[in-house]
Amino acid sequence: MGRNASSERQDAQGGALVGAAESPDADGESVEALKVVLATEHYLDSVSKVELARRHGLSRFQVARLLDEARDEGIVRIEIVDPTAAGRDIAPLARQLGIASVTVASSRPGESMRAAIARQVAGLLRAHLREGARLGVAWSRTLMHLPAALGPLPSADIVQLVGPLSAKGYSTAQSSGLVHALGRHVGGQVWALPAPLIVDSPQVAASLRAMEEVRTALDAADTLDVATVSIGAWSTGASTLWARLRPDEQQRARDAGVVAEISGILLDRDGAVWHSAMEDRVIGVRPDQLRRARVIAAAPAVGYPEAVIAAARSGLVDDLVLAPELADQVAARLA
Repeated sequence: MGRNASSERQDAQGGALVGAAESPDADGESVEALKVVLATEHYLDSVSKVELARRHGLSRFQVARLLDEARDEGIVRIEIVDPTAAGRDIAPLARQLGIASVTVASSRPGESMRAAIARQVAGLLRAHLREGARLGVAWSRTLMHLPAALGPLPSADIVQLVGPLSAKGYSTAQSSGLVHALGRHVGGQVWALPAPLIVDSPQVAASLRAMEEVRTALDAADTLDVATVSIGAWSTGASTLWARLRPDEQQRARDAGVVAEISGILLDRDGAVWHSAMEDRVIGVRPDQLRRARVIAAAPAVGYPEAVIAAARSGLVDDLVLAPELADQVAARLA
């Protein structure tokens, strides 16, 4: 709060402003001094508006109006420091994982953890996105909260990294809508990917990749500057891809050591990409394309620290945002 006239408090309280108190509109200079006195007593000394009215011979309405004017005119400046705004930077954990940064998200009252993680991802985008850059975006149940969390961003082009994929409680329209919402926000060109993340056969996938719209979007990922993805664990409910595979395919991947999934890319515990016939059915960004970008990854799957560690070891992730409980689980696993 501005206290540019705090030294005048004693004089003002001593009666020099009696005329102003009786008629706050009478003298501009006296009114300004009275606003400082009222603001100081109310905001710094916690004096109620009722008591201020009694002390200065004013009505409660006059006190409230003068305090409102003091705020409008900048005599009073209120700063709110949100401890959840920046997240908690865990540099030691980032060094252990071998990545640029680890941010632990804290949720605000009434805010889901997925939304809190998306809010921190938005902050990292503001830090790393530059004018004219190319931003890759993968849909997930966490990143769907991203548009609501974004503040001002430089103009950038948007590339959809994976095609629409439905999940429990979410439609394919919501999936494809994310990239268009971000495109409207940053005002750049949008390369949408009009094909599902995974299809029934390699033949269908090859046919779709040959379409000009699909091919153009996939090629646009060659020159990504920044990308935002989500880390899924290889388990029921922890990966949107899991539910699209047959039980025998799910088990085959698990038997091969797969513990994590990023945009349809499957990773084992050491971070190595698992190559299988399933890859021929996936339509999305390739590992080499992600590795050329700065990748900000959301990790919402509490209880699966091995997925986070695998993603870090893969070289596909630079910045990681995760829930406090998952951060503790990762640290414990590494220890």
